[in-house]
Order: sequence, then C-alpha cells, then structure tokens
Amino acid sequence: MLISRKLPLAAAVLTVVSIGVASSASLLIASGTVRQEAQAKLNAVADGRRNELEVHLRGVLHDLRTQASSKNTLSALNSFIAAWNVSGDAAQEEMQRRYITENPNGVGEKDLLDNAGNGDAYDAVHNLFHPSLRERQHEFGYSDIFLIDLDGNLVYSVSKQADYATNLLTGEWKDTGLGTVYSKAAGAEAPGDFAFADFAAYAPAQGEPASFVAAPVMDNGNKIGVIAFELPVDLIRNVLENVTGLGETGETVLLNRDGVFISDAMHTDENEALTQKLDIPGLAALGYDGVLNAEIQGYRDMTADLSIAKADFMDSGWSVAAIIDRAEVMQGVTSMRNAVLAAALVLLLGALAFSTWFSRTLSRPIGALVGEMKRLADGDTAIELDGQDRHDEIGDMVRSVAVFRDAAVEKQQLESEAEANRSMSEKERAEREALKAEEQRRMKEAVDALGGGLSRLADGDLAVSLDEPFMESLDGLRVNFNASVSNLNDTLRRIREKSGSIDNNSAEVRSAADELSRRTEQQAAALEETSSTLEEITATIKETAGSANEAADIANSTKDHSDRSAGVVAKAADAMKGIESASVEIASIINVIDDIAFQTNLLALNAGVEAARAGEAGQGFAVVAQEVRELAQRSAAAAKEIRGLITRSGSEVKNGVELVGAVAMALSEITQNVTDINDRIGGIARATKEQLAGVEGINAAVGQIDQVTQKNAAMVEETTAVAHNLAGDVSELSGMIGAFTLSGVSKSAFVPAEATARTTPPAESPARKLAKSVSNAFGFKGNAALAQGADADWDEF
Repeated sequence: MLISRKLPLAAAVLTVVSIGVASSASLLIASGTVRQEAQAKLNAVADGRRNELEVHLRGVLHDLRTQASSKNTLSALNSFIAAWNVSGDAAQEEMQRRYITENPNGVGEKDLLDNAGNGDAYDAVHNLFHPSLRERQHEFGYSDIFLIDLDGNLVYSVSKQADYATNLLTGEWKDTGLGTVYSKAAGAEAPGDFAFADFAAYAPAQGEPASFVAAPVMDNGNKIGVIAFELPVDLIRNVLENVTGLGETGETVLLNRDGVFISDAMHTDENEALTQKLDIPGLAALGYDGVLNAEIQGYRDMTADLSIAKADFMDSGWSVAAIIDRAEVMQGVTSMRNAVLAAALVLLLGALAFSTWFSRTLSRPIGALVGEMKRLADGDTAIELDGQDRHDEIGDMVRSVAVFRDAAVEKQQLESEAEANRSMSEKERAEREALKAEEQRRMKEAVDALGGGLSRLADGDLAVSLDEPFMESLDGLRVNFNASVSNLNDTLRRIREKSGSIDNNSAEVRSAADELSRRTEQQAAALEETSSTLEEITATIKETAGSANEAADIANSTKDHSDRSAGVVAKAADAMKGIESASVEIASIINVIDDIAFQTNLLALNAGVEAARAGEAGQGFAVVAQEVRELAQRSAAAAKEIRGLITRSGSEVKNGVELVGAVAMALSEITQNVTDINDRIGGIARATKEQLAGVEGINAAVGQIDQVTQKNAAMVEETTAVAHNLAGDVSELSGMIGAFTLSGVSKSAFVPAEATARTTPPAESPARKLAKSVSNAFGFKGNAALAQGADADWDEF
C-alpha cells in the first residue's frame, strides 16, 4: 500500500484508538464516580429515614409506656371493667348495638359518639373517658386505642370497629395481630414488657394493613388488664414520604424481614403494601449498624440501586429501603458519552483531512526521488536532485543519493587512472615483497629468543638474560624483559629473607596461643562451675524468702479475717439487740391489733342486732355483719398466736446475744495471738530478704566475670586458629620461594625455625583467686576449679 494511503489510515486508526481509550477511561471513571456518589446519597437517605422512623417508633413506645402507667388509664380501665361486669352476659351484643349498629355516625366516624344515652354505668364511664382517649388517638395518629380486661374482653375501643366488645381469647379475632399482642401482654411480668405484632391485613379495618403494640396495666403491682395501640401503615408512610435528594424516580419504602413492602410505593397507582416483594440477598443477615447496597431488576420496569438500613424496633425485622432508577443516576454519564462521541467524530474527520494533506507533502518528493534513483541505477549520472536544502529526512535521503551519484562519477575517473598506472605497480610489488621477507626473518629470531627466555622463566630460573639485540622495532621488548626478570629476582630474594623471620615469629605465636587457649578454657570451666553453684545458693535463699513472705501474707490475711470476724460478730450482737427491741415493739402493735379486733367484734354484734330489728330488709346486712364478726375473731386468735411466738423469739434472741458476746471475746484473743505471730514472721522475712539481696549481688558479679571469661576464651580460640593458619601459610610460602633459582643466592632448602619453649614460671589466675574467696566465704569445697594444682598452668601476659 502506498504511503499516501497508509498515513491517512494510520492517522485515522490512531485517532480512533486514542479517542476510544481516553473516552472509555473517562466514561468508566465518571460512571464509577457518579455511582459512588449516588450510592453514598442513597446510603445517607436510607440511614436518615431509618433514624426518623426509629425516633417516631420510640415515641410510640414511650407513649404506650406512659399510658400504661398513667392514673387516667388505670382509672379508665378499672371503671370500664366494673361497668362491663355490671352489664351482664349480654354485654358484647349490647355495646355493639349501642356504639356500632345504632350509632348515628357513618363508618370511620363511630368515635364521634360520646354517650349512647341509655343512662347506665357503662354510658357514664364512656362519656367520662372517651373524649380524652379520642383526642390522644387523633394527636398521635393511631388507628385505634384498646382497653382489654384479663378475661379477654375488649371493654373499650376509640374507633368502634368490628373487634369492639369482642373477646380476644375466644372470639373470631383471637388469631389476629390484636389477639396476639393481647396474649403476650397479658402474660407479661413487668409494666415495660411490650408486645408487638407486625403489619398484616386486618379485617375489622376493612382489610387495611395494621400493626399492634400492647403493654400490661398494673394497679399497685397487680395486673388488671392490657392497653393496645393499632398502628396504621399511613403512619409509617408519613415518615418515609420525604424523598429529598432522590430525584424523580427515587423513593423510600419500609420492608419486613422477608423483603415485602409494608408501606405503599409513591410512583405507582397500585397499592404495593403487603403485595410487592423484593428478593434482596443478604437482607436477613443485615445488622442494625450497617447499610446494605443491592441491585434489583424488574421493579417498576427498571434496573434500580438500593440502600437498605435495618430499623431497631421490637425485633420487627423492618428495613428502610431507598430506591432510585440507575438510568436516572447515569443520565449525566449518558449525556457525556453522547458529547464525547460527537467530539470524537469531528476529531476523526479533521485527522483524516490533515493526514491526507500531510501524506501528499511526503509522497510527492519521495516519488520524484525514486525516479532519480532508478536513472542512477541505470548508469545515468547526469541526474538533477532537487530538495538537498531541506532539513528533514527527505532532505537527508536526497543528499544520500547525491553521495551515490558523486561516488559513481569518481569511480569512473578512478577506473581510467588505474588502467594507466597498472604497468608501474608490478615492479613496486616485487620490491615490497623482498623487504617483507627480510623483516619476517628478523622478527622470527626475536620471537624465538624471547620464547626461550620465557620458557626458562616458567621453569623458575630467574638468572635468565637476553643479551643478543633484536631488530630495532622489537629491541625495547628485550630490554623490558631483562629489567622485569631482574626486578622479580630482587623481590623474591627479599621475600625469602623476610619469610624466615616471619616463620620463626609465627612458631612462637602459635606455641603461646596454644598454651593461652588451654589455660583460658580451664579458667572458663572453673568460673562456670562457680557461677552455677552461686545460682543454686541464690535460688535456695530466694525460695526461703518467698516462703517467709507467704507465711507473712497468710498471717496478715488471718489477722484481717479475725478482725473482720470480730466486726461481724459485733454487728451481729447489735442486730440481735435490734431484733429484741423490735420484738417488744411488735408485741405492742399486736396489742393494738387485738384491741381493734375486739372493737370490730362488738361493732359486728351491734350491726347484727340492728339487722335483726330491720327484719327482711336487713338480712343482707346481717350476713355481712356475721362475716365481719368471724373475721374479727380470727384476727384476735392470730394476734394471740403471734404474741406467743414473739415472746419465745425474744428469749431466743437474748440467748443469741450472750453467745455472740462470748464469740467476740474468743476472736479478740485469737487476733492478738495472730498479731504476735505476724510480727515474728515479718522479722524472718526481712532478714531473708537482706540475705537474698547480698547473694544476688555476688551472683551477678560472678555471672559477669563468667561471661567475660567465656568471651575471652572464644577470642583466644580464634587467635590460636589464626596463628596456626599463619604458620602454615608462612611455611607454604617459604617452600614456594625455595623452588626458584635466584641470581646471587645458592639454591638450598628453606627450613623453618621452631619456637623455643618458655620457662617463665606461671602466675596465679585472678579469676581463681576470686572463686577461692567466694567458696571460702560460703564454705563450699566441691568446686572442681579449685582442685589442687589447677592454677599451676596459669600464665600472666
């Protein structure tokens, strides 16, 4: 393919590749950044709505706790229960007739009726408490507020739906969420034990989703009933309807633990509550402190990004999900992609136009140059080369072709000159060959002489000398050879003289190092044994000191226990005295109770007399008076028995006080004895500590000496090894030098000198002096380092 076509194609390919790579990279980076920012915003929205929902739900629980413990609720529940019981067995049908069937208000407005107008106790109670409970329902947005007695009767409801006045233990709504929370709350043990039922379709509320929370109502610690709230799904949606920051397709919904919608979606016409489900991997394992990121397909016909935050409420498993269409998130990236593609197309067209023009500026002069080169190849040296003044590669090519052209012209001239001078060249060549043969002969003589000298030098003969002169150009080589041999001969002669002296000295060093190594090893062994013995003594004293300290601690602990026991006994004595005085006071109170029982009995007798006078009208009162009389008699009998028991308890307490006093005296004597023992053991422990400190100091000093000696022994061993190696090297060097024949020196075998034995008497080792002193101080005689004659080999140096 011609260059005029290759260049535009290459430019187009490079442009497409570069734009494609840069655009892909920028789009990928932008896409990742946009998705990260969108996901972070989703996380923030989900977490924020979760926090808002938790605050709202905590407010519901707080209100439930407040209402369950309020006096108004307690009074209302007691009043409704009493009025319900008065209404008899037909209470359910009667109340539903009054407040539902014959209620003049329509469905959803039954709560507007305060009093059914029958004038009985229930209507009076309803008229008294219903307005305030209705106001609270509207204030907090509950669908209903229920009051239920312990028999399961729903004695009051604000909204008066179909569940009103039914029984949640046996009625048709016992298996609903309301029945479930009632059963849990009725079985709770504490006022704060809440019951919860998740959202489900609730038939009395026209099938709308409803959730329930309930708590027990206590009266002086006794459970009297249950209060429950019905939470509508609209209450949840009001919290989640804020979609700020989620664009046009974003929304927040509440999911249950299975991923089913609890709240209705905002961007659809259908109601998705309890009907729409999202399959979200990892939802069940999501914790309260995390946010789950996920992707779903098909919901609202879109590919959506989700951020899910789990709500912490009554183990409900609820999660707040923030959803947005990915197409909306990537809308900016899509616009950027379209802009990049348009810009890339414009750049591609511009690159093609520029590369086409540029290729023509290159191809035209190259084509003309090719034609001129073809003419030159055919032998035409009269070509004209245009473009030699250019400063680019084409100019270099033209100038190179000009060189070829000039060379062709010069070649033609040289061929003509060579033909004229060919006859003169034969005579000159013969003369040059004769001179060359003579030079080769003289060079061979010089090489042979130099080879002989080198051969003798290789045999170790340094007395060789080349006295016959070489040819002038090689005679400097002969002179340099003779000078080198002479210098080597002098050097080796001096080395031979010095090697003898070194050999004698190394033999003495080797002998001294061997002796020093042996004595240092003995000293190290002795110090090691001494250090081991001192460590055993130190360990024994340390064990004794530890035992003394333990004994002192035990004595102190025993003293503390005895002191505390004495205090406990004193407190027990005081308590016995308090019990004795309390028994006296209880006895006086029993007397008062006995008097009250007596007076009650008299009053009951009088009441019976008056009831008898009243005839039939007083028969019921007479029965009550008889019961009161019997109760007064039983109270008097019980007071008499209690008086007897308290009298016996007083005598037993008195004996207990005397016994506790005796125990206190015995403990006081034990405490004094333990104090004396503790003082003596403390003195033993202090003395042992002082001994241990002294022995540890000696042990540390000997240990340091032992470490230094061990290091010295290692250094001596290294010195000995070096001395032996040096002696061996010197002997080997002397033997090698003896193999040479030196001028001016007779060739005799070199015999190394042997080191003479020293006769200096040995000095006593300082370390052994210290070991003897320590052993004598402790009376230790078993140290092998102090054996007889062990210091005889010590040399001082």
